[in-house]
Amino acid sequence: MHDILSVAENQLHVAEQSLQVQKEIAKRMLSKDEGTCLQLLRLTKDEKDETYEWYKNRVEDRVEGTCQWFLQHDNFKNWLRQDSGPLLVSADPGCGKSVLAKYLIDVELPRSSTTCYFFFKDQDQNTLKQAFCALLHQLFTEKPSLIRHAMPDYSNNGPDFVKITTSLWKILGNVAQDPETGPVIFVLDALDECNESDFRDLIRMLKQLFHKDQRQLNETKFLVTSRPYEHIVSEFRELVDAFPHIHIPGEESSETISQEVNLVIESRVEKLAKEKNLKAEIKDHLKQRLLEIPHRTYLWVYLVFDFLKSEVFKKTRKGIDSTIDTLPESVNQAYEGILSRSKDQGIVRKVLSIILVAKRPLTLAEMNVALNVDASTRSLEDLDLEAEDDFEKSLRNWCGLFVSIYHHKVYFLHQTAREFLLPKLALSSMPPSRWNGSITPQQGHLVLAEICVVYLEVVLPHVPEANPETDSNIDYPVFLDYSATYWPGHFREGDIGQDAIDASLALRLCDPDIKGFSIWTKIYDQGPGYSMGHVGHMDRGLNVASILGLEAVVKLLLARSDIDADSKNTVNGWTPLSFAAQNGHLAVIKLLLARDVDPDSKDKEERTPLSHAAEWGHEAIVKLLLTREVDLDSQDTIGRTPLSFAAEGG
Repeated sequence: MHDILSVAENQLHVAEQSLQVQKEIAKRMLSKDEGTCLQLLRLTKDEKDETYEWYKNRVEDRVEGTCQWFLQHDNFKNWLRQDSGPLLVSADPGCGKSVLAKYLIDVELPRSSTTCYFFFKDQDQNTLKQAFCALLHQLFTEKPSLIRHAMPDYSNNGPDFVKITTSLWKILGNVAQDPETGPVIFVLDALDECNESDFRDLIRMLKQLFHKDQRQLNETKFLVTSRPYEHIVSEFRELVDAFPHIHIPGEESSETISQEVNLVIESRVEKLAKEKNLKAEIKDHLKQRLLEIPHRTYLWVYLVFDFLKSEVFKKTRKGIDSTIDTLPESVNQAYEGILSRSKDQGIVRKVLSIILVAKRPLTLAEMNVALNVDASTRSLEDLDLEAEDDFEKSLRNWCGLFVSIYHHKVYFLHQTAREFLLPKLALSSMPPSRWNGSITPQQGHLVLAEICVVYLEVVLPHVPEANPETDSNIDYPVFLDYSATYWPGHFREGDIGQDAIDASLALRLCDPDIKGFSIWTKIYDQGPGYSMGHVGHMDRGLNVASILGLEAVVKLLLARSDIDADSKNTVNGWTPLSFAAQNGHLAVIKLLLARDVDPDSKDKEERTPLSHAAEWGHEAIVKLLLTREVDLDSQDTIGRTPLSFAAEGG
């Protein structure tokens, strides 16, 4: 009976605890505005978009026994004991920094702290705005009452508050100083993949946060992983007086990491031996030969075992020796071998060019369309599309392990794959048949610009105009969102000349009278690549080309006798010069000034091109306009001058 009563009491206690939890949840229910604010910090439009969790989850799990070089390091143990402070973990490419970060987040860091993370990804997840939004979203999800720190900025700026880095950092700092927050660990992986200007801002912010005289922090820690680049490591050294154990240099633990790589090799050999039915003697010989190879990294092991898995070799000691002698000695050699094996070199080059410069990862369906669009495409019927499953197999056959497909999106296997393709000065004289250093960013943008403008030319006439009252969620063709959002950026960065076919197609897209203009501009204006000012509100092609910075299109338009280079937009009275000045397009400014447009033209708010350039900090344009003797003291309708706009912008 006593046992029964004991069980009943335990069950009652559990029920009471559960009820208390439910009460706490009910107590902290978010208001409608707070819920909207929290969702905005997620930075996703729908379930198709990548989330910060998604980027962590695509990293491989560690092999048992690895990561000990870090976990046993005295600096890590000291950092764990500290109340607050930063810790930099540096290591060479392919040495498992992201795997380590994922393991720390999921398993090793103390559960008594709230752990928030962000995995930087070059050209994809590489801004501070994205990082701070992710960290805040995790904090507010874990402790909803803390969202009160974000509400003033949300109230003042609406949805745009997630675009203001300084505001997001201020919110993060306020949350860190709130006693209710408790211990927090922020993990930032691959800092070297953060864009350069944002990196400088982050370092400045961290120095302010962890200044030795800082006394307002509760228990806030940052753990940052990076390649051992001197410009990154040196910045953290400045904090060494306050935090003597700030750095764990994995590049100096190469022997220990190499021993852990041995564990991975042994694990993979066991698996390969079962798959290929290798006898124990042959398995041991294969393991011994692989362990003898110097300068091995996790990435090299991954690539080599893919080769061994597909290779047909003689199951003898000599057969193993012969196979080992053909293995790539480095990751770059492995990459060269993977790409050189393909019989469809032209398609492979197009795939790699697209991934190299794409503003976001393309889905399999989008890549399928993109690869089938070229200058000869005249109709949708010309697109010879495979079923998605078949296309995925084709893509894997063309590119091998160089390309990774995760959740139906297409990536490079690793950041080193991108670096392998990009030219280096030392490789500039290599023959074009080689892949290393063979694709420039400009070439990639040229490829994607042509794909996008040709696709838009073909597809827009067939897309129905949306009725805002009935078609709020219209189902657009698969590649329309990407091409409409990003074609201007690819066009600019591809440095396309006015004689190119792409320029004439872009000229048509800039015409507000064409069928489909309102469709692509609506998508563009709502997207992340948008310009200041709404392109969809433009009433003349020259205004569209100027706001987008399309130099070749502006040249084509200015060559026509029926174009007034000083015409004012009917909505706000802006001239092409004002649109170009606001958006920082110096080359377009020079073209317009060469046509003797009025450099001091005023819009409906009495603002001049100089005031727009000054407001957004476009110094080169400000200097150029000042050579035209513009009125530096010109006032708008509420008395603001270019100088006051410059002061407001800092």
